[in-house]
Amino acid sequence: MSSRKLLVHRLIKGWLYQYGVIKSIADWTVMLYIIIPAITIFSFVYHSWWSEIPKWMENVPFFLLFLLLYLLTWNGHIRTYTEAADRVFLMKKYTLFWGLKKWGYGYSLMYQTVLTLASFAILLPFLLNLYHFDWKQIGTLLFYFISLKTGLMFIKYQFVKIETRFKKFVYSVLTFILAGWLSQLIYFLWEIGLWFPLYLIGVLIMSSSIYLSLRALKKLSSTDHEIEIEQKLKTGNIELIFAMAPEIEKPVVTKRTKPLLFRQSKRIFKNRTQSNGFIELFIKVFLRNYSYVSGYIVMINVTTFAIVLLPPLWIKITIFTGYLFMMYFWISVIWDRIMGTNPMMKKYLESPSYFTAKKKVIMVLYIIAIMLLLLYFLFAITLYSRFGLGV
Repeated sequence: MSSRKLLVHRLIKGWLYQYGVIKSIADWTVMLYIIIPAITIFSFVYHSWWSEIPKWMENVPFFLLFLLLYLLTWNGHIRTYTEAADRVFLMKKYTLFWGLKKWGYGYSLMYQTVLTLASFAILLPFLLNLYHFDWKQIGTLLFYFISLKTGLMFIKYQFVKIETRFKKFVYSVLTFILAGWLSQLIYFLWEIGLWFPLYLIGVLIMSSSIYLSLRALKKLSSTDHEIEIEQKLKTGNIELIFAMAPEIEKPVVTKRTKPLLFRQSKRIFKNRTQSNGFIELFIKVFLRNYSYVSGYIVMINVTTFAIVLLPPLWIKITIFTGYLFMMYFWISVIWDRIMGTNPMMKKYLESPSYFTAKKKVIMVLYIIAIMLLLLYFLFAITLYSRFGLGV
């Protein structure tokens, strides 16, 4: 079997696997009543954008769409379609193994290019009819974002090799800022019509990224990291399902030798009551677990974006009301998961101090969630008024 046929075989196997994952949650009733109507509605809405620009887009500056495209550029990884068994078999056949990696990398570039084209296609009615850009301007931006995505894919491939989560976070933030500054420079050059330096930067980014990526992929020492990337991407949809289902336990595996918070496990409360002991235990477990904290923040952020972006007032009120119920229920579920599943807590589940601690924790986190939502919403209103938009 050639390396190209091996890639096609693994692509088909991967597609069937993802289809099985989607089919496990989206049966024919979901497809019939949710997914198909959603696709149909979006088709009609997108068609209407070509005939008439929505009023909510009339005062949106193009820089916000440029920022959106920059954020979308961060999506995408280098894929080699290597598997754990390749350590034993394919590594002995270097030509076949290297061919698989090259074809996989080429497919990754092509796939991410298609996604970037799709993003521009969705925004095309606004680019042509609202901002009145010509095809040269649109094509130049498209070329830059494709080249930037090529570079970011290589950088994210290198980030996988970083062991500690803190270092990975710091490097990611620095890369995000530096790439943001570069994009601001590109936006300035594009706005004043300096095409040559813009094309030159794009060519340098793309060519150097492809060269460095192929050079890194050629090393057999990177095989373990490539297998790790493939495993994460393969189970990405499953993790998304877990994140949306709070009743499913999601253990977090960390490479940190010591917890980031409460390393010495010191006491939080000076008053050592049984109720404070329960609260202290919950706080330490909650803050040390990334999935709990991220779920808490994601619910707040998603609700904020929904309230800000959906214009009718009755929809905003409905979303906020649903948020109040869902957040209270989610915090209660997290408390029961942390405290109720601990074998040492079984004998305390019926004690009055246990229920007192539970009520205090739920109420405090609930109030903080509401305050953060209002704070984010006020920030969004200020930002929108700064650009002359309506909320």
